[in-house]
Amino acid sequence: MAKLSITISVLISSLSIALLLPWAYSGQPNNKVIKLRFFLQDKYQDPARTVYPVARSDNITSTSPTSFGEVSVVNDPLTVGPDHNSELIGHAQGIIASADLKVPAIHATITFCFTAGEYKGSSFNMVGRNNLFEEFRKIPIVGGTGAFEMARGIITTSNYSSDPATNRATFVYDIVAVAQKLEDIAMY
Repeated sequence: MAKLSITISVLISSLSIALLLPWAYSGQPNNKVIKLRFFLQDKYQDPARTVYPVARSDNITSTSPTSFGEVSVVNDPLTVGPDHNSELIGHAQGIIASADLKVPAIHATITFCFTAGEYKGSSFNMVGRNNLFEEFRKIPIVGGTGAFEMARGIITTSNYSSDPATNRATFVYDIVAVAQKLEDIAMY
């Protein structure tokens, strides 16, 4: 009987915490919801390329249909519109790695750095899997600086266009993030 009472007490406590924690957290007065759309401009061949392969596996990359094991660094322009000549607002800078043997999917660790516009001087970080064959991909936002300090959220991305003649691809990024200034959080 004592074990049952303890189990029920733990269950009720856990359920109470699970139900009350989101309510308590959402009530933070300084949480800011940020919704943003921009376009990532990928140039994967010279001249003026923005994606550079830096490592490959001798054992599998050259024979893999997905280039498994290839690691690249990126410095892709972020623009307001889909045209690669539209207003530049920042860059996506980081590392991508082909991480699936069967489908073209990458693991991406990228910082989105804003150099113009409303979020100038701010950045946020994306870490996760990006399956390039899915129409819409969701990738987590795991932190940031400036307007995106303490950010958490989700990126929904999709292929906008691709032009093999110019070696360009454009991706649309829709961002929903919740940010909170660190000084607004009681430390002790």
